[in-house]
Amino acid sequence: MTKETKKTTKTAATKTTATKTAAKATKKTETKPAAVKNTEKKNTTISIEEVEKLYTAAGIKVANPGVKGNYRIMGSKKGSSLNLQKTKYIIFSTDDDYAAVEAVKGKYQDLVLEKGGNSQDKSRPNRVEFTAVETLKALLAVYAKNPLNKVVAAK
Repeated sequence: MTKETKKTTKTAATKTTATKTAAKATKKTETKPAAVKNTEKKNTTISIEEVEKLYTAAGIKVANPGVKGNYRIMGSKKGSSLNLQKTKYIIFSTDDDYAAVEAVKGKYQDLVLEKGGNSQDKSRPNRVEFTAVETLKALLAVYAKNPLNKVVAAK
């Protein structure tokens, strides 16, 4: 009987090892397609230079012109800011701007609002995210109503 018991134990151990090896091989195969998808992302947003032109057209001052990168502050250092990414726009909003955007929220399907979504920034604690250029243009008109974001008129 001891010989049969040993054979059963060896067979079970072999099956367990084979199952683990097959599971590892499956995991490696599954992760490769996901990595390919991430590299296939295409730019679906406009350039930061075009965003600056839209700021100007809406009457919004760029507080940090000429800076490298895809981040622009509206009006003064205490105004809202836009972060341009490959597939979406993110506006970090002041509380006043966030309330104004909430009022028009129903008009835009791609609009995602997150109160307190940028909690590390006390001036701009809220997050407004969207993907369409049309939504950007419409929201810039809303942001232009805030004096902190406007171009200061010469006296």
